[in-house]
Amino acid sequence: MKNVLKTRLILLILISLIVAGCTDSNDIVDEIDDPSIENIAQSEPVEYDSTLIREYIIAETEDLSIKALDKPLSQYSSVEILPTNIRKEYRILVPSDISKEELKATLIQVVIDKTSENKDIDLVAVFAYDRREDIGGPYTFGTIEWCPNGNWGGVTSNIASTNDRSSYKYVIDIKDKVGLEDTSVTPTELEFKMYDSFNEFFDAEWENIDLSDPYAIVDENLIFQKVARKYGITDEEAKEIITKVALYQMK
Repeated sequence: MKNVLKTRLILLILISLIVAGCTDSNDIVDEIDDPSIENIAQSEPVEYDSTLIREYIIAETEDLSIKALDKPLSQYSSVEILPTNIRKEYRILVPSDISKEELKATLIQVVIDKTSENKDIDLVAVFAYDRREDIGGPYTFGTIEWCPNGNWGGVTSNIASTNDRSSYKYVIDIKDKVGLEDTSVTPTELEFKMYDSFNEFFDAEWENIDLSDPYAIVDENLIFQKVARKYGITDEEAKEIITKVALYQMK
């Protein structure tokens, strides 16, 4: 809930800019359904270019496995043994200078690596970041889902038990900012540090919130004041910098 409220706070800061058209999200959404790149748990796709892969680090792994159902659970008999729908979610760190095509290849490689290690994995989601500090939030660079017909909820008990990957597709989303030639919009290291301080101060203030009060909120002006004092700038400058970084993160 804390992260949700933090996101809402930043969105409130940005809302006037968004309404004014200052953000134009044109994320690349690519559903790859060529037959040559299905069945990747068994073999590499024909169009897969391994020369584009960049080094990546798996920062977090989460197991989201559930029972694979073809009908409501109440309709199964007590003697039926339901196969497990093995779902894995990975959060990875990639180089900040990675290109869009390199990121696509790298995301596909993560899926190949993990499904090669364990061919029983039925679903894979990978979220890519360029900074470890952002790992706990929404992906900042891109994502890939590997699932039946591009549908995260498409694993049936038959697919889970037989490992039939014939219907599998990749769905890839790459952020606009990846591979930008104009680096002037990229926050500086100092600006990122200010943004991280904003999040740290927010978390600290959150600890003092009375959760029994439905109207209790973190005072955003207090957060900006703390950032401003820490870095020797004005409150308005702190707000502008935090807004700049937040816009970049959303881009």
